[in-house]
Amino acid sequence: MTRYRIADLIAETIRLNGGDRAFSVPGESFLGLLDALRDMDDIDVVTCRHEGSAGLAAVADAKLTGRPGVLMVSRGPGLFNAGLSLHVAQQEAIPMLVFVGQVDRGDLTRGAVQEVDGGRAFLSTAKWHTRLDRGDRAAERLARAFAVSQTGTPGPVVIELPEDALLDEVNDQATAFRLPRPGPTLAEVEEVVHMITHARKPLILVGSEDRSSEFRSSILAVAEAFNIPVMATNKCQDQFPNTHPLWAGQLGFFPTEANKAKMEATDLLIAVGTQMGDLDTLGYSAPSAATPVIHVFPDQGPLAHLRGATLPVLSGSRAFLIPLANKAPIELPDRRTWLKEIARLQSTPTTPSKSDIWSTSVAMIAQCAEMDAVITTDSGNFAAAVHANFRFNPEMMLLGSACGAMGTGVPSGLAAALRTPGRQVLAFCGDGGFAMTGLEMATAVDRAVNLKVIVCNNASFGTIAQHQERQFPGREYGTKLAAINFMALAQAFGFAGHRISRLQEVANLQEIIARPEIAIIEILA
Repeated sequence: MTRYRIADLIAETIRLNGGDRAFSVPGESFLGLLDALRDMDDIDVVTCRHEGSAGLAAVADAKLTGRPGVLMVSRGPGLFNAGLSLHVAQQEAIPMLVFVGQVDRGDLTRGAVQEVDGGRAFLSTAKWHTRLDRGDRAAERLARAFAVSQTGTPGPVVIELPEDALLDEVNDQATAFRLPRPGPTLAEVEEVVHMITHARKPLILVGSEDRSSEFRSSILAVAEAFNIPVMATNKCQDQFPNTHPLWAGQLGFFPTEANKAKMEATDLLIAVGTQMGDLDTLGYSAPSAATPVIHVFPDQGPLAHLRGATLPVLSGSRAFLIPLANKAPIELPDRRTWLKEIARLQSTPTTPSKSDIWSTSVAMIAQCAEMDAVITTDSGNFAAAVHANFRFNPEMMLLGSACGAMGTGVPSGLAAALRTPGRQVLAFCGDGGFAMTGLEMATAVDRAVNLKVIVCNNASFGTIAQHQERQFPGREYGTKLAAINFMALAQAFGFAGHRISRLQEVANLQEIIARPEIAIIEILA
C-alpha cells in the first residue's frame, strides 16, 4: 500500500482547491514536497531563478485566477528573499500560501543553519503562520491556512514544513473547502438605493477585491442602471471600460488635479472592493467628512478604518452588486450636469512625459495591442505613459503593483504568459526595476512563452530623481544607474532584442510587437 505522507496531503489539498501552479526556488528542506508534486500532472511547478521574482509571480497568478498564489521556498535566505512578495500580498489584499522548508523538528529553536521563525519574522506581514509538524494535525492546519488566506481581507499565510515531518504518514484525506462569502442584507440594498436616488453627484470608486469577468459585468450593469460615473483605484484601470461615457479615470500615486476635483465634488461616494487607504483617499483627505460614503468590503477592519462610513456593508463586491443592479428605480435625478462635469474633467490634458520618445513609443504600442492583451507594469513614473495611452476594455487585463513595489513587471509578465498562453502579454519596466528581477526572462525562454518586455532606459531611478529634484533642486545624488547592454543580454539569454533610440524608429514597433517571439524592447528615454 502506498504511504500517504504530509507532503502528499499538501499536494492533493492544493489540487482539490483549484491550485494548478506553484512557483518555486528549490531547497533541500522541502524535497519531500517536490517529490509529491513530481507525479501530479495537473500541478505545474515553475522553477525560478530567485525567490523574490518567484513570489511576485505567485502574487500575479493569484490576481489572474482569484485563487491563492502558491510559493515554495527554503528557510532563511529563501524566505527573506521572498519577503517582498509577502509585503505586496499584504498591502494589496492578495491570497497567498507560502510553503517554507524548515529544519528538522529536533533542531527547532537551536539556531541551526538558516533557521528562521517565519511567524516572528513576518509578524506584521503574514495573516497567519503555522507549522506542519504533526501528521494528526496537518489536514486541520492546512484547511485553516487556505481559509485564512482568502477570507476577510485576503493575504499571505506562511506554512513551515520541517524537513523530516514531510515524510510522516497521515490518516486524514485532503479536502476541498467551501469558503463563506458575505453579502448585503435586503435592508442594506434598499438603503443604498435610497441614498443613490437622492444624490446629484454620485461616484463609484472600484478597487481590486474582485477582478473576475463576472464582477466587471456587474459593475458595468450597476453604473448604467443608476447612471453613475466610475473611477478606479490605483492599477485597477481595467475594471471598467475606459471608452465608456461613465468612465471617470484612475487614481494613482500622482493623482491629477482633475481626479482630485472629481473626488472633492461628489456628494455620494460608493467605494466597492477597496480598503480606502491613502492612495484611494488622496492622502486621507477625500472625500470630505461631510460627504456620505457607502463602503463595501468583506472585512470589518477596513470598514471602520480612518473614519466610519455612513453605510458600511460587509460584503464581497460581486455579492453587493448583483442584487443592486435589479433595484434601479424608473426615475433618477437629473445628472446631466454632473456627467458633463466628469466628461470635462476627464478630457483635461495631463502633464506630458518629459521623454517624447518614450511616450510616443508607448502610444504606438497601445495602438498595436490586441483586444485581449495582458499588460503588466513595474513601478516608476515611466508607467504614467502606459496609463495615459492604453484604453482598457473588459477583455484586457492590467497587472501592476498598487503599493509601488519595484521588480514586479517581468515576474507578472511571466505569470500572465503562463496563465494565458494564447494572449499577447506586454510587460513595461524601467531599467531599475528590470534589473531587480529581469533575469526571470531565462525562465520565460525555458517555458517558450509569449512575452515582450518593454524597458524605459533612462539610466536612473527616475521617480526618486524626480522627488529629489523637487525637494533639493539641482542636487541630484545617488539616483543614477550604470548602463546595461540590453541587446547583449538578449543574445546571452536567447531571446530577441530590439532598441528604439530615435523618434524615427518608433514606427518599427508595429512590426516588432506583431512578431510571435519572446523579446526585450529597449527604449532610450
